[in-house]
Amino acid sequence: MTNRFAIELRKGYEQVAASLPTEALERVARARDSINAELAERNRLLAEVVSAYRAGPPHLWGPVILDLLAPSLVELLAWLRPEPPAFDEEEIRQQLVLEVLRAAATIPIRDGFDMKVRLLARAYKYVVRWLAREGVRQGAQCSYEALRELER
Repeated sequence: MTNRFAIELRKGYEQVAASLPTEALERVARARDSINAELAERNRLLAEVVSAYRAGPPHLWGPVILDLLAPSLVELLAWLRPEPPAFDEEEIRQQLVLEVLRAAATIPIRDGFDMKVRLLARAYKYVVRWLAREGVRQGAQCSYEALRELER
């Protein structure tokens, strides 16, 4: 399932890549380059992409952020275990994507300092909180048949 997640994130990026300006594509390529670009530079470039996401259009820059974070998102997903029927992996993936984009829209940029770590930490924290809330909420629910039994 996690391989499919990475593939879906990559497809999302490929769908918008043709609409990105050339300098943006170069910036994304440098942000991806873990061999020739230092961590501080990659964080600064990610911060530039986050700034572009905030300036808009988000539907263009969101897939870029998700693609840059894809390997880390796949790792995070492995830590978040689905518990059917309460929530499956697909729901957790959707929530993780939502929280990453929400973090990109709201966290302070601070010259790109630890941008990747801060985005991922914020998203992970809120997904864990969502899982806890959903577990409690769904644990408190019961089926219609169980309610009928209680009435008798």
